[in-house]
Amino acid sequence: MEAAVQALSDIVKMNTVNDHEKLVADYLAKLLNEHGIEAKLIEYAPGRVNLVAEIGDGNGPVVAFDGHADTVALGDESKWAGSSLSAAIKDNRLFGRGVTDMKAGLMAGVFAMIHLKEQNVPLHGTFRLLATVGEEDGHLGAEQLTELGYADDIQTLIAGEPSGADKRLLGQPQIQAMLGIDAETAAKMAAANPTPEQHFIELAHKGSLTYTVHSKGVAAHSSMPTIGKNAIDALMTYYQRQAAYFESYKTVVNPVLGPTVPVVTLIKGGEQINTVPASAELSVKIRTIPELRNDRIIAGLQTIIDECNADGAELSLDVQDSFFPVHTPEDAPLVQLAKKVGEKVLDQHLPYFGAPGGTDASSYIVKNDNMEVIVFGPGNITAHQVNEYVDLDMYQRFITIYEQMFTELLK
Repeated sequence: MEAAVQALSDIVKMNTVNDHEKLVADYLAKLLNEHGIEAKLIEYAPGRVNLVAEIGDGNGPVVAFDGHADTVALGDESKWAGSSLSAAIKDNRLFGRGVTDMKAGLMAGVFAMIHLKEQNVPLHGTFRLLATVGEEDGHLGAEQLTELGYADDIQTLIAGEPSGADKRLLGQPQIQAMLGIDAETAAKMAAANPTPEQHFIELAHKGSLTYTVHSKGVAAHSSMPTIGKNAIDALMTYYQRQAAYFESYKTVVNPVLGPTVPVVTLIKGGEQINTVPASAELSVKIRTIPELRNDRIIAGLQTIIDECNADGAELSLDVQDSFFPVHTPEDAPLVQLAKKVGEKVLDQHLPYFGAPGGTDASSYIVKNDNMEVIVFGPGNITAHQVNEYVDLDMYQRFITIYEQMFTELLK
């Protein structure tokens, strides 16, 4: 079996469901070392290890490649055509949990680095490989690497997350809507593509903000509410002001990602039917855009809370997670390079699109608002599904794409 396919098969067989990424990190460190590339292992927690490796002369920009080693749950084994960790190959597809999201992308970045090193390609700057833990559960590794300074000098980032789909899906209205094309255009795109998959350049994705607002009251018998303080009343006042706040920004829309999408997902309050509630809380999940970024929203919500508290409420804001949105303009050098190289190597037209979900890039970009970022990698929309697979031809092509892109970015 060809080395890149064998290595991919090896790591797909490793169970890294929300843990045990050290298995992959150790494997990659050994592989890179065999090719003269030193890797640094950075422990997040026992069994959970990030990897950072670099090549280049250091006399130029820092261009990074990000991939994560963790996967989501294996799913119902009885519904898989084979074992979820078998790495079985059939019809030039390699099957297994995490192969498309995103061990194939990670290994494509690794082999691009290996090939450039072996070929002694002059790289004027730094090609930095970041292999992270816990992307599926809060960007744990990316957050740690950012805190340790590994994102401070990154100017350009490629996240090797899956960017493709079976080209037959272009006939589906929801895919056409995502791309902003009509059925006729989609049919022409599919007909012009000689490969089984259609890929896209994801130049934007939403951020996310998750928080809980707590309201403190004073319990009392429901027959004597005046001696108590109703926590639900104060929370509902806040709720209405929050709704008005987001309504005021409904016309603020990102050209790729659309509007901010706030959703109140949980409300809790009270202890029993005949007692004035002493506590209440509501939780919110927001998909954010660059025009109304997380830090701006948090400041706005805190202002509402301060105003409510000045009127006698006892509210507090607890932010559970905050991942910034990402948007690189179409005319940015990185996007144009990906289009030029990708269309040639993949032999297809590459549309742009923005995604509602996020990547590790949300953590890195806090260090540089002007960081150019794209999501572009082997894999498809079988991510998180039973019988997840990667097309091995596309996997090999993306190794070539990354080699050419990093050569150009660091020439």
